[in-house]
Amino acid sequence: MEVKELQNKADEIIKIMDRTLGINHDADKTIIHILEELGEIARQINNKNIRGIGQDKENLEEEIADVLILTLRLASIYEIDVEKAILNKIEKLKERHNL
Repeated sequence: MEVKELQNKADEIIKIMDRTLGINHDADKTIIHILEELGEIARQINNKNIRGIGQDKENLEEEIADVLILTLRLASIYEIDVEKAILNKIEKLKERHNL
């Protein structure tokens, strides 16, 4: 699946959920939601590295997917072509680090 297709699917599912829940993931709500999901990723890593308890890989996968879906939604709000942005950034990183 192409990145653009993922971006469209992410945008579509969030819009459907918003209609169902009566909310709107505008830029402000979306970034707050991303931070919440990042916190859940941090908790999973913290559980393993600091608390010494097992990491729930399935939950970690879901939380990472949540962050990506919400990030794609944020990109759509700002009309950013994520695939193009990533490719451009990779080229800049190559130049910056002489790769």
